[in-house]
Amino acid sequence: MIHDRVIKPLYPLCVLAVLLWTACTHADYSRRMVEADRVMDLYPDSALRLLQDISPSNLDEGDRMRHRLLTVEAECRNGQMPASDSLLWPVIGYFHQAGDVFWEARGEYNRGCILYQNHRQAGQALDIFQRVKTLMEQCGNTWWLGRTYGRMAYIYHSQGMLSQADSLYCKAEQICVQVGDTALWLEILERRSIYLIAKGEDCYKGAETLLLKAYRLANHKQLINHQKKSVLTLSQLYSYMQDGRRALQFAREAWRLESDTARRYMSSLLIGEAHYKLNHYDSAMVWLERTVVCRPSLAVRSAAYMRLADIAEELGDVEKALMYQKKYQQAEYDLAGRAQQVAEIRLTEQDQAHQQEQAQMKRLILICLAAIGVLAVCIVLLLGWRIRERKRRRRQMDTLMKYWWQEHWILLSAEPSAAEPEVRLLPPPAEREEQSAFNFDNLSACLQETEPYAKAKRILAHYKSYADYEEHFTVEDQDQLLHYIDLYTDGFITRLKKKASLSENDLRFCGLHLLGWSTQEIAVLLEKDRSGVYKRQKRLLHQYFPDAGDEKLEKVLKSIK
Repeated sequence: MIHDRVIKPLYPLCVLAVLLWTACTHADYSRRMVEADRVMDLYPDSALRLLQDISPSNLDEGDRMRHRLLTVEAECRNGQMPASDSLLWPVIGYFHQAGDVFWEARGEYNRGCILYQNHRQAGQALDIFQRVKTLMEQCGNTWWLGRTYGRMAYIYHSQGMLSQADSLYCKAEQICVQVGDTALWLEILERRSIYLIAKGEDCYKGAETLLLKAYRLANHKQLINHQKKSVLTLSQLYSYMQDGRRALQFAREAWRLESDTARRYMSSLLIGEAHYKLNHYDSAMVWLERTVVCRPSLAVRSAAYMRLADIAEELGDVEKALMYQKKYQQAEYDLAGRAQQVAEIRLTEQDQAHQQEQAQMKRLILICLAAIGVLAVCIVLLLGWRIRERKRRRRQMDTLMKYWWQEHWILLSAEPSAAEPEVRLLPPPAEREEQSAFNFDNLSACLQETEPYAKAKRILAHYKSYADYEEHFTVEDQDQLLHYIDLYTDGFITRLKKKASLSENDLRFCGLHLLGWSTQEIAVLLEKDRSGVYKRQKRLLHQYFPDAGDEKLEKVLKSIK
């Protein structure tokens, strides 16, 4: 009991501690994501490590989508481009549905980077960046709008559309100065300088001005990566300008700034090139051979071999010159083969994308055709139902009209009242005798809606299929049918009964002959043998219609007026 009294008060404290720990953990994850986003530009490797330390399973859906987007962005900035942009599709879709314009635009921005960097799909990437531009203007984020202009300018520059690129670079630079985005400003200065270098010798001074400005700004802000890019480009520019001394100065600065010895091949190549411009052939060979030892890219290796062959030729070492010339040619051959492979891969990817688009288009066409087919079937069924409904209502109206005329005829046929002895509504008996016979061809159509007629048709259909009875046409059914015949023929059965003095049984038998049924069908309904029906027909003709001669009972009955 004492133990329970001590433990029970601790339960709420334990629950509270767990809740506080969970809240703090979630807050810590959110803080890490904010920190990773903050250092993404300057220290992308640190941002990636921060994001990798966060488990997505501990985040809610919104934070999980932001975490995925930031991770993809950090991987792209660290040179780890995803193979496809499909990772970002659910992220973009989520933020679009949530109405978060900024994060949707940021997802589209990274998707455009992947499409261009990995697949060189310039047209599609530009379309995406145009959408990003619209979204960033919509949410009022000027900082990311400047980045979008810079990315679009880079694509135009890479595609050789220099005037469009320069215009967008100017817009991006204005925004960078306005919002204080130093990293993007440096990037734009470097790219604009490369654009000016590509225009030719007349623009070298303008490129030098931009690069020196970028170098001083990066040096002031202690942005090492941008410092390295600036001094490498300056060394190349001075090499083009035949200023070997300054080319060597900035190449050595690039060597000093690069802390990773495995990545110093570019600066060593530029140092060797600068020594070559200064006619320091021995030093140039040392640095160029050091470049090759670092196992750089094929393009750098090819440039090193070409310059080594030139130096060997200048020194008169024909054997070395031939050796380096062969290595240069092999590197160029490998470079061309790799370019061809890349082109084939891109063509294959484009072909696959085209096939996927065609397959998707075929699916859409099939879906549309199926929808049209279903709609057509529904329309046909609806029209059929409308036609049947109209016919049913018309039959009902015909039945009601005939019933109304029957009632009206009965009223007209009634005796005049004592107060009005002079009114004679009925025609003279002689005229009634001269009236034409009823048209029995329409009698079956009039009786189709009646129960006894429908039952007779069911019995005949079942007997025709199975030669057996499921229902029986009773005397009550025959009387009801006789009543409906009398109703729809303006009292024909009543007149027949008076004229021929037929018994009730014979009257029922004669009524079946007015519907156009064969002797066999009448025999089935009466459950008699056909020969018995023939004998009864002859008996009635001989007894009640002696003047009929060889006429059939059906014809004799229908000729009665």
